[in-house]
Amino acid sequence: MNNLFFDSNLVSIEKRSFELVERKGIGHPDTLADGVAEAICLEYSNYCYNHFGAILHQMLDKIMFIGGKGEFAFNYGKMLEPWKLIINGKLTESFGNTQINYQDLATRVTKDYLRKVIPNLDVERWLNIIFYTSTSSKAPYWFHPRTLTDVPDASNPYANDTVTAVGYWPLSITERLTLLMERYFYHKNDTPRFSFIGQDIKILSVRKKKNIDITICVPFFSAKTPNADVYFSRKRKIQNDLQNIANQFLKGKYKVILSINTQDEMINNPSRGIGFYFVVSGSALDSGEEGVVGRGNRSRGLISNVRPYSIEGIHGKNPVYHVGKVFNYIADLFAKKISEEFRCECNVFISSRNGDDLNIPRHIIIQTDKKIINKKKVNVVLDKILEKNIAKEILLHKPYLPIPGGGNGYVASLSI
Repeated sequence: MNNLFFDSNLVSIEKRSFELVERKGIGHPDTLADGVAEAICLEYSNYCYNHFGAILHQMLDKIMFIGGKGEFAFNYGKMLEPWKLIINGKLTESFGNTQINYQDLATRVTKDYLRKVIPNLDVERWLNIIFYTSTSSKAPYWFHPRTLTDVPDASNPYANDTVTAVGYWPLSITERLTLLMERYFYHKNDTPRFSFIGQDIKILSVRKKKNIDITICVPFFSAKTPNADVYFSRKRKIQNDLQNIANQFLKGKYKVILSINTQDEMINNPSRGIGFYFVVSGSALDSGEEGVVGRGNRSRGLISNVRPYSIEGIHGKNPVYHVGKVFNYIADLFAKKISEEFRCECNVFISSRNGDDLNIPRHIIIQTDKKIINKKKVNVVLDKILEKNIAKEILLHKPYLPIPGGGNGYVASLSI
């Protein structure tokens, strides 16, 4: 492929003097929006494929949560106002003479997903789902196809937009450590490790040379926290555990300073139970926060501020022709394959123009920290990736469905 451009001037992430890495846990409002959008997209895509032989037109990458209102005190927690979920986007409502009950499908998938990731949320009582979907389009049959002829991208996918997608590999030590901090709060089967801890965990890791400063926000269920002494005792235990895990992981190569819920330092009278990071169901949505698709973790499950990344919100996008999703998957996969094949660090940038054939990306820039001599081998690796049915891969592997302490195939392990 003659549109590959090679650059060997990448400075390895480990050789840079600093890193800033953020992780929004699976209960964070933005991650919940991403997760719900992706879960509905996957279920709807599978439904269409199984019933009609193709994934019909859809876009759900503008979903938004609006928080409710909770009441918090030691040994007490109560929801007063429900969360609101605005399902905004476009979905095909019919195929030929067959109606698609997408609202029932989206409602069921949303509730199932939230029951799994926020097990303390009573989705029947404290979740209101509002649909603002439409089928507006310049093409009259785009969302009401008569036959598969009205779904041309099903057999000949092309880019729906002009965008750039970015992938990189491997994860840095700081990135892996950041994911490991969230993973501590979950069992191997992804269920919560602690009954008194919620899921809206947020981590910020700042590395300056060989020093890593980690700040973690950990929500406590107010109803399961009897008093300030128990709160601080549990917090100390968690902090000690995480400090030990970080020290074991880094093997003395870095110095780590770790802090949890730093706002506690501002509480003048802890016995009143005011000012703590308390939740009722497990997320800051209990306190009126908001979450929107695309504002959180990128495709690797992190917000790495010194890494290149695309602003595309990948979650909820159609896995057939939404180039911001399809090319991001290819970029992630391609960067990993090159990194492993040539034992290097790799960034991949893929750009397309609206209407381009998805099998022939217009620009592919491969940036590595060492010169690649065998460029023919790179072409072979890329051709194998482009031969894949990307939509089916995404439906099968679900790479962008949020998982505790991980993203797109990588899950941090406590086995260190």
